[in-house]
Amino acid sequence: MPEDTAKSPDTAIPGSGVPESAVLAGFDERDLDLVNALQINPRASWTRIGESLGMDATTAARRWQQLTASGLAWITAYAPEFATVAYLRLRCRTEHLGTLSDRLTAMPWVLSVDRLTGVFPLQLTVAVENLAALDDFTARELAALPGVEEVRTAVNLHLYVEGSQWRPQALDPGQRTMLTDRRGPAPTASRPRPGDRALVLAVSADGRRSIADLARDTGLTETTVRRRIGDMTASGRLVFRCDFAEQAAGWTVTATYWARLPARHLDALGARLASWPEIRLCVATADDSNVMLIGWLRGPREGLLLEARLQREFPELEIEERQLTLRTLKRMGRILSPRGRAVGYVPFNVWGRDPESPLG
Repeated sequence: MPEDTAKSPDTAIPGSGVPESAVLAGFDERDLDLVNALQINPRASWTRIGESLGMDATTAARRWQQLTASGLAWITAYAPEFATVAYLRLRCRTEHLGTLSDRLTAMPWVLSVDRLTGVFPLQLTVAVENLAALDDFTARELAALPGVEEVRTAVNLHLYVEGSQWRPQALDPGQRTMLTDRRGPAPTASRPRPGDRALVLAVSADGRRSIADLARDTGLTETTVRRRIGDMTASGRLVFRCDFAEQAAGWTVTATYWARLPARHLDALGARLASWPEIRLCVATADDSNVMLIGWLRGPREGLLLEARLQREFPELEIEERQLTLRTLKRMGRILSPRGRAVGYVPFNVWGRDPESPLG
């Protein structure tokens, strides 16, 4: 029987290395190796994970259990096809910031919540069913919250780099090859089928849930669950993402840049930044600033160096706003402590209704 794997290509970024501070702050190098392995192949068997890391399957599974139990690492799954994604910046009264943060973090269609420097101290990643639902959320729900004074909305037009592709480059090329599945012909794209949404929700909180558990929760057969996960992952309709408490692993600063670039240069920018070790997100948006970039850095000065390199290599890129993250409260549904450890989870609900209707 083939092992239950997600056919996710390794897009490891060269030249990063493991920061020494990771050993001092809660991660040791073996932990980061394990995270890197699960980024490459989130549903690989523990035998395969262990072989790539030079440890037995039991040890690999036990180390992962320790990381997840302590909130240092986790695997989330999501289906981009089911959502319209937007990035919202909120200007609000300071005395309402804490209450607003709590209320927004609890909303199932608000995937991520960050508190930032600058005039827009709250930034949200929102996933809703369509543009009309986005309008309803901003015009009705956000507008009704006390303290909200202004909302800027940037709709995601195209993702060039996103969190599931980012790598710490802890493994060598041979290890990455051991973990990378051979890619056959991409499956023919199909429309969402009955049961797909329920399957996405069942696997979203823990991307390594067993086939048997997913079949029980969705009412699908194990064969159907295994086939659908394989097909949806290979076609990019289902994405698995291994995240971790980056501050504990040495990436202590997150910088966000809003920039403007002529549309004819966007594809070249995205292709180039996919190889930069700092870049966690690069997205083209429908906004006055048509580019949003997020970088994970090891210190504040790296933000200056990153911005200088961007301006040097892309002279037509005009950076209009730059912010540092003071705290991430929620990332892809995961509630985070002030030190970035996972302490809870809010299940996705892009649709704002029973996912069984009509395509649950």
